[in-house]
Amino acid sequence: MSPIELKDPAGFAEAFLRLSLMQGFGSLNKRDLELLTFVLLERDGAISRGSSNAAVALQLRITPARVRSLRRDGYARWRALVPEQSDAALQRIVATVLTEDNLRAGAKHVSERARKEGFLAIRVEHPDDAQQFEQAILEVGALPVYERNREVVAVRFDTLLRIAEKWGYLQPDPAAITRELKKLQPAASEVADLLQKDLTRLRWEDARNALNSLGAKAIASTAEGGLKGLLKIVFPFLP
Repeated sequence: MSPIELKDPAGFAEAFLRLSLMQGFGSLNKRDLELLTFVLLERDGAISRGSSNAAVALQLRITPARVRSLRRDGYARWRALVPEQSDAALQRIVATVLTEDNLRAGAKHVSERARKEGFLAIRVEHPDDAQQFEQAILEVGALPVYERNREVVAVRFDTLLRIAEKWGYLQPDPAAITRELKKLQPAASEVADLLQKDLTRLRWEDARNALNSLGAKAIASTAEGGLKGLLKIVFPFLP
């Protein structure tokens, strides 16, 4: 593991001194200083916010449990130091958690029954990101579901569709979605049904239902390649 290197040493030092001296020299206790240092390291990028707790633990030579505590308590105490627009935050979080490796890791913590019901296991290790992701789920009228690991939330594919629609990631263009589905899964019955209709009069609800059905099937069959392609249709910014 490479050593921690500040990307903006002057900015880090200025923020640390200003905040640590704000209420008088020595007014912050050891825990507050520890939390402040950690949040500033993540804000600087010296510690990647998207890194796993285990990876950060190796960098800091502490336990993953302590990293979880630093992330949870640090953002509860110093959240104002990391301002971020909600739509930008959600896009960053989604891009971080919907990777093939992360979804594969999360799948170990959700039951086969849940997968067959169309629930995708998404691991969100960073407590602040988890809170924002949960809020996005709640805002579209769904509920976050947890099973064996509180860092893994089970989300139906349809909930991801609603999140993408609400935040403007998925544009309601039935013809465009049909073309993408044809390229991705030309043999699927849902795609064949769409292609039988006049594309100029195709309803968004028809394309949306086909996309949702294919997503649920991909989750149930654990077909990672197909799922990745469908997720990229829903969230075009995914790598």
